[in-house]
Amino acid sequence: MWRSAACSRKIAPFSWRFLTVIIAGCLLVLAPGLLAGCSSAQTSYGNKTVITEMDYWPNEPSNSAVNKLFQRYQQLHPNVVIQRDAVPFSSLLSKADQEAASHTLPDLLMLDNPDLASFASAGVLAPMDSYMQGNYSKADFYAGPLSTMQYGGKVYGFSVGNNDLALFYNKKMFTDAHLTPPTTWNELYQDAKALTHGSTYGFAFSATSTEESTWQFEPFLWSNGGDLTNLGSPQSLQALQFITSLVRQGYASQAALNWGQGDVEQQFVEGHAAIMENGPWNIPLLNQAKVDYGVVPFPVNMAGQQPTSPLGGEMWTIPTTNTRAQQASWDLVNWLEQPQQLLQFDKAVGYIPEIKSTAQTLLKSQPGLKVFADEFQTARSRTAEVGPQYPAVSLTLQTAIQSALSNSNSPQDALSIARQHIVSVMKG
Repeated sequence: MWRSAACSRKIAPFSWRFLTVIIAGCLLVLAPGLLAGCSSAQTSYGNKTVITEMDYWPNEPSNSAVNKLFQRYQQLHPNVVIQRDAVPFSSLLSKADQEAASHTLPDLLMLDNPDLASFASAGVLAPMDSYMQGNYSKADFYAGPLSTMQYGGKVYGFSVGNNDLALFYNKKMFTDAHLTPPTTWNELYQDAKALTHGSTYGFAFSATSTEESTWQFEPFLWSNGGDLTNLGSPQSLQALQFITSLVRQGYASQAALNWGQGDVEQQFVEGHAAIMENGPWNIPLLNQAKVDYGVVPFPVNMAGQQPTSPLGGEMWTIPTTNTRAQQASWDLVNWLEQPQQLLQFDKAVGYIPEIKSTAQTLLKSQPGLKVFADEFQTARSRTAEVGPQYPAVSLTLQTAIQSALSNSNSPQDALSIARQHIVSVMKG
């Protein structure tokens, strides 16, 4: 998300909800050297080892980045054939649910990081701790990204890189208005007010009825000490009241209710927003558009608080199949996570490596990512508080945000309704 995100789909909680499983076939993105075929348990293709894989990267630049890496791995390992199944972003979760229910998950499954807990808790993923032993230690990783890889104290996923959220600002607009980038909510409010004129809003963010809404609200919630399990707290209410006030005063557009993060980026590029909340994947796009922008850490309510952003990004997981298949999948994952390969992928998609040493190499050539990397120290896994129930909690919070911003309910009433529903969800 994070286009992944961090996220233009509603995430449904994992469940064994298919009494009759009908697998209609595979949507495949084929590249030279990649064998066509449906996701299934590992099989042999002649004398070669076949690794089946599924991801939601059929679009550029991720598609080409993955294809190039898989092709290179097969060149270096001529005894291995990778069957890649690249499905649409909105289809992966339901397809993986079906295959989990029918015990036909691929050997290697890419998951958006907030979905890890659901699949790990269902017992369909193999822990990676024994594979990582002797190769990686916890100290190798930023604390935030490491937390997204874990469930129940074990590692069930290996990140492909991460992202988080910060503020982008139009340098010329700030210079012309004699303003400095905001560090607190009050400064953000005052800057947004001063920069709103004509067709330009001071601040742009996403509040659509998808995970992107929760994702973009969580920095306000968590940086202020709020909690997904206690939306009735004063800190949680202050967060929703703040973004609601920006919309109601006209300093942020009510169109945020329909804007995905790509729409927010477009508003910023076209000069219709002076400040936007967004992630590092926008940097190549902004550079291409030749926008004169700056990036600053996410603002906090009061001085002394720490910006706390949710973490986006995907990860490799190894479904439970058999020892040979799992070892072959791990060998591929381990190769993909080596500095040369990890940097190749993360540079292409605008992510930051979760491994500190590799991230520092990237930052030397792309210092504009430093703000986002620094936030990794305090960034948080979206499932940290609620575990496998996160998808249902997120959907509830999306509804509350939309209700408040559309004036259907006051922020207090919207969160009160959401809190009651979340209590029920957490009780199961």
